[in-house]
Amino acid sequence: MCRKIHGAPLMDIQAAKRFELHMNECIEELSSALLLAQQSCAADDFLVIRKSVGEIIGHIDTLLYDSIYGDHPELNKLKTQK
Repeated sequence: MCRKIHGAPLMDIQAAKRFELHMNECIEELSSALLLAQQSCAADDFLVIRKSVGEIIGHIDTLLYDSIYGDHPELNKLKTQK
């Protein structure tokens, strides 16, 4: 399903929930990999890895907020906890 400009949601609520779950798992795995790199890489190398992983996590987070939470705000736990 492709998003239409000012059109229907990117995906239905059930697919969005599964997508959100997988994206959050990706963030957790990347964070774990970053900890491993911190423990085993030289400081300069770790900074390069940290920057790259941070950019990837940022893209995932932006995708969740712009696409999933924009269409299904009820899935955004941070927003609903306020």
